[in-house]
Amino acid sequence: MKEINSELFCQIGESSNDGYFIYHLKTESFAYINSGLAKIWEIDKETILKQTHSLFNAIYEDDKEHVVFCYEECLEDMTPKKYEFRLGFSNSREKYVKASIYPLQFKNTVICGIVEDITVERHNKLHIEQINYRKNITLEVLSHDLKEPLGMMKLTASSMEKGIAKIGDKELQESMGFIVDMCERNNRLVRSLINHEFLKSSEVEIKKERVDLVWELKDALRFYRRSRLREVRNFEFSSNKDRIYLALDSMKFLQVINNLISNAIKFTDENGTIGITAEDKENTVIVSVYDDGIGIPEELRADLFKRGEQGLKLGLIGLDSGGLGMGIIYSIVEMHHGRIWFETETGKGTTFYVELPK
Repeated sequence: MKEINSELFCQIGESSNDGYFIYHLKTESFAYINSGLAKIWEIDKETILKQTHSLFNAIYEDDKEHVVFCYEECLEDMTPKKYEFRLGFSNSREKYVKASIYPLQFKNTVICGIVEDITVERHNKLHIEQINYRKNITLEVLSHDLKEPLGMMKLTASSMEKGIAKIGDKELQESMGFIVDMCERNNRLVRSLINHEFLKSSEVEIKKERVDLVWELKDALRFYRRSRLREVRNFEFSSNKDRIYLALDSMKFLQVINNLISNAIKFTDENGTIGITAEDKENTVIVSVYDDGIGIPEELRADLFKRGEQGLKLGLIGLDSGGLGMGIIYSIVEMHHGRIWFETETGKGTTFYVELPK
């Protein structure tokens, strides 16, 4: 029966564009590889059979340590696993592949596997995630740009309304009251739109993938630096490593970072500083978002992460903090088996820390 199953596996492999292989652990050699595997790796079958290390040599340099870990984990657990990694080629070309690994114990340990080229799928997904994330940032920047003039118009119209009331011109007073109401209504509309976008996406279950956290954070901050906000805020970034690879749902995690940056913008004076740091530790990674703004009032600190969909408080010019509620931020971090906390000092600023396991 085992021979029949092995023969059937090989027959399927011969008709598939995906890579199929059977690897004997004791002899450290392949009992079978199909043309699909050779095509994905862009190495001829004979070379792979004679030089098994050629497959490992073709793995993207930054992913080799990850692949070794996956291999050891698979043998230790002896259960089917799925892993993603990259292959590196000349001219900085790379492929994303997904390997489904099945360790089997007969007389000797055998590893059967199927490898898929998911480069197009992964690039499309990354592109969609970037568009979605930049859309969220654009909404936040748009909110900032719209709410400030609307808030000033409301204050000015309210002041004029009080002055007109003394004169007794009821028609003009009603017109100014209408302007005040419209400013308030449009402010609520802008915030409602943004809250709806964030809250809707926060309800989706997380899907972790291996990402370069440093690149993701730099890309997020790059958008703020290119917006009009660069004229009124200073944005900084630092990391103790050039690359930090981590398994997380990048779209959701960056919503957390985006919201923390958004709050920092609202509670920091013009020309104030907002920054992100990433610190790679032995078993965890700590991401911090800091500002030199007004700090969090003492009466809000104890229950800050229990505030559901509420914002922190009014910002420096009367704008609500908006964005995701701190309770939702806390939940997203928990979904990643991480933790979040903050340090703050009134009048000197706030730093939020997010610690994630490797």
